[in-house]
Amino acid sequence: MNIFFTTSTFASTIRLSAPLAFAAMGACYGHKAKIFNIGLESYVIISAFFAAWGSYLFQSAWMGLLFGIIAGIVTSAVFGVFVLHLKADPIVVGIAMNLGAYSLTSLLLLNIFHTRGSFSSARMVGFSRWNIPFLNRIPIVNEIFNNHYSVVYISLLTVVLCHILMYKTPFGLRIRGVGINEKASESVGVSVIKYKWYSLILTGILTGAAGACLPLCGLSMFVENMSAGKGFLAVSAGRIGMGDPLRSLIACLIFSYADALSVSLQSINIPSQIVLLAPYLVTVIVMCFTSSQRPVFSRKKKTEAQISR
Repeated sequence: MNIFFTTSTFASTIRLSAPLAFAAMGACYGHKAKIFNIGLESYVIISAFFAAWGSYLFQSAWMGLLFGIIAGIVTSAVFGVFVLHLKADPIVVGIAMNLGAYSLTSLLLLNIFHTRGSFSSARMVGFSRWNIPFLNRIPIVNEIFNNHYSVVYISLLTVVLCHILMYKTPFGLRIRGVGINEKASESVGVSVIKYKWYSLILTGILTGAAGACLPLCGLSMFVENMSAGKGFLAVSAGRIGMGDPLRSLIACLIFSYADALSVSLQSINIPSQIVLLAPYLVTVIVMCFTSSQRPVFSRKKKTEAQISR
């Protein structure tokens, strides 16, 4: 029980939620624009590699973040060309990109860094930790929320900004309108293709930031397949939250808590395979629970569609 409710477990939950929160926000915009993008796993792993490369070249974590975001945008553009213009099935494209991303990053790792498995270097600079002075005076809160990597706080701020952009601006209204009723949106002069591209670009930016968190938070190294399903968890969080950034953040925190527990429980005499299964098992349980509530959401969505007409 001490493992379940210690401040170190909660602090790890906050830290591990950063990449999931970034990627889930991208999934939210795709969900609202009615683009089912299962390929976020490829976005994350490709962005992770280029973030590590950018940090290695410039010895700067922020340049690594920039490289990761650019890689995410390019990957999203590839998805958009196939799905929006060539009318390919988004599920098939997403699966193909996920499978290809693992091979691509392994190939790049071999040809650029001349190694397999993992790469680390003193030139690869990670993000620094931020100390928030006023939190030092609050014992428990200080241990949970203070001294995290800078991108952890940026990810939480990003969730708030994404919520404001989606629900408090004309841009967000048009994104949601495109997802609810494309014909109604076109009838008032909104370009459906253009706003779907906007949502894909936002997805690329946010998942690029998610990928940059993986190699540049902690040991500053790139490992093959280091995304470890975080793109799939982000897709699940976006669908659990029905495209709402704040609800999706709650799902991310649940997944991160399970991940933090899986790390802590490895110190107990439990088979590692069972422990590492915890985050994905929690994902399935939460997905099943929210699916049982889907009729409520379906009636609400139908009402929104009727209003849009």
